[in-house]
Amino acid sequence: MYLKPVNMRIILSVVIVTTCLCQYTQAQTTLDKTLTLDGLQRQYLVRLPKNYSSSQHLPVIFALHGGGGTYKNTMGLYNFTDVADQYGFIVVYPNAINKSWSMKGISSRVKGNRQDIDDVHFISVLIDTMVATYKGDEKRVFCTGISRGGIFSLYLAGRLSNRITAIAPVCASIPTSIIGDYTYTHPTPVLIINGTADPLISYTGGPGKYQRNKEVEEQYDMLPTEDLVSKIVALNKCNSNPVTEAIPDNNTQDGCTATRYTYQSNSAPVIFIKIEGGGHTWAGGKQYLPKFLIGSVCRDFKAEEVICKFFSEAKPLK
Repeated sequence: MYLKPVNMRIILSVVIVTTCLCQYTQAQTTLDKTLTLDGLQRQYLVRLPKNYSSSQHLPVIFALHGGGGTYKNTMGLYNFTDVADQYGFIVVYPNAINKSWSMKGISSRVKGNRQDIDDVHFISVLIDTMVATYKGDEKRVFCTGISRGGIFSLYLAGRLSNRITAIAPVCASIPTSIIGDYTYTHPTPVLIINGTADPLISYTGGPGKYQRNKEVEEQYDMLPTEDLVSKIVALNKCNSNPVTEAIPDNNTQDGCTATRYTYQSNSAPVIFIKIEGGGHTWAGGKQYLPKFLIGSVCRDFKAEEVICKFFSEAKPLK
């Protein structure tokens, strides 16, 4: 059929506009956002899954950067993009002020770290934002992170328990000074991934190689990993005799081996992955600093894959 020139121009225009809209939608799967909270500009990234639809209520992962990190460089370290697409997670990367999450009573390497900043409030507001703007599922909200991001995940599970479904701290613990009051309002599934050769958050507890008190009424005498696991197992009323599984030693050159301990319960299991020889690192990730500073990266599994699978199996909040 012959098309008049004017009609052809209209058709071409529609095709071009449609193509541009598709490209725009794809380009906007990662959104760099800001909000004003408590008089401060707060930043965060939102990574929407590949087949995101506003008609669905999707689970949300808060990927919390470590001390000295930023929300943007965390995306490359944690590598959640592909696996989050697979499971259909929205991933949020919040940014701390001065690169350090503010947690009352827990020391920071940042001198003069502002104690007036309420980062628990920040995360709570971001949960509201994800639910209202991106159809996030408020009954499936998860937190993870390495180092201070892992400590903050543990902290949020206690301080924001009614809104956090499950957590997965990596290279993390909590200070002995707050363990007595540490609790959850509901049984909370927890996955812990810690290395025995971590020089910053020592597996056996204490301040670690580079951590010292910086502010009055703050401390960093961290609970030994196995004591932390025992505490959470008791909180969740898990079977204290774990199912033990050796993770295949897929890379015999990394100097690491890993064992998975599963403490079973009716609704909130605790899983502890102990990495023998593992450093202050993200399993399967980058050697982001030299080994003499942070230790070795375990190459036998990928932390992001284990974490997303764990979160996908967690029961939604009631």
